[in-house]
Amino acid sequence: MISHQMKDASNTPTQACGHTLLLACAFLVTPWVTGAEPEATDPAAMHVLPGFNVELLYSVPRDQQGSWVSMCHDDKGRLIVSDQDGGLYRITPPALGSKDPTRVESIDLDIGHAQGLVYAWGHLYAVTNSKAHKGRGLYRVKDTDGDDRFDEVTLLKKFPEEGGEHGPHAVIVGPDQASLYVIVGNQTTLVDHQKTRPTPVWGEDLLLPRIYGNGFMRGTLAPRGWIAKTDPEGATWEIIATGFRNEYDAAFNRHGELFTYDADMEWDVNTPWYRPTRVCMVPSGAEFGWRNGSGKWPDYYPDSLPPVVDIGPGSPTGVCFGYGARFPEKYQNAFYINDWSYGKLYAVHLRPDGAAYSAHVEEFITGSPLPLTDMVINPKDGAMYFAIGGRRTKSALYRVTYEGRESTVPAPLMTGGEDQRAIRRHLESFHGRQDPQAVPTALP
Repeated sequence: MISHQMKDASNTPTQACGHTLLLACAFLVTPWVTGAEPEATDPAAMHVLPGFNVELLYSVPRDQQGSWVSMCHDDKGRLIVSDQDGGLYRITPPALGSKDPTRVESIDLDIGHAQGLVYAWGHLYAVTNSKAHKGRGLYRVKDTDGDDRFDEVTLLKKFPEEGGEHGPHAVIVGPDQASLYVIVGNQTTLVDHQKTRPTPVWGEDLLLPRIYGNGFMRGTLAPRGWIAKTDPEGATWEIIATGFRNEYDAAFNRHGELFTYDADMEWDVNTPWYRPTRVCMVPSGAEFGWRNGSGKWPDYYPDSLPPVVDIGPGSPTGVCFGYGARFPEKYQNAFYINDWSYGKLYAVHLRPDGAAYSAHVEEFITGSPLPLTDMVINPKDGAMYFAIGGRRTKSALYRVTYEGRESTVPAPLMTGGEDQRAIRRHLESFHGRQDPQAVPTALP
């Protein structure tokens, strides 16, 4: 536990970026060459859907504040962000329509390098992907004396020290509002856990010699690429799903279903086992079939699950649903996903389809360069905030608002598939335990 102070950093020159985002595709060419600090991408140069407006709130000075790769909002509508290779910052954005500057405060604690942040139950939770501090793990940051300044850091769970660009990533609150879900890529082995919903049978019986993608992560075997559930104290852990390559973030919809955006392996392109970046619904006990090199499972394997929709080549980073945004109904219900390498923020429009979902996809915001890292909907003003940065590229913070003529009243709950989802969830209730009613329920 470490005490600290918060420092106001908003008077530093608002310029650039830098640092190494741990994101989905590890060897794509970065959008900028490092050196002289460039300007933040002008919103006027972005392609934005009609009716929406993007404003640049803050250009991050690389030498002072690094490059921002994860973000959340607190209960006062402020943003908390993490530098990829440095500390945390708290941001007070100006009111909508205001010309006031964006205020940025440094959180002067021994915590940072966070790929995931969430503010819950009056505390900040951070997932770090670095050997700094006390190593990779889930941390809780508290304000113990109520003075609106964080002053205590506690490591709740240390993760295996494998990491790199495919290590520990996001942390989100579960739909029960009483649990946390942690999202981890395929360079980190399973955390010590008490329960597992996927069946723990991960033998890899390949008849032919394995073909590796340029030798990347040679020798790495399943289970990798996982999502786990824990309590607010980080005391008990349960594996929810496995088999991803490098899912950077995840979010729950209003039906309580979990979605993520998983990475492709660029060196597999044009091979039979290539899997593009894809949006996946993540039900209990799911296995998505990532295996190293040519060992990947095809979508049609009965013990795996296919994606909701394929996106294509890219580098998945942050995701969120549009709930709480002052957007038209269609865009309140959308699942937003970031592609770092191609500078595309997609809106994925999901619709119930049986016990799962189908989807169509449109480009919501695009730019070049626009290395998108994370985004949130701020419930205080109904705006979307997104950051760019990572891998020593230019970092900046933007705000998206709707200025069109369509209604922005809160969207009703999407209907359809209720009966099918109820049946599926009843079957899932048997996961991770032995119950004499499981087989007769599944095979009446």
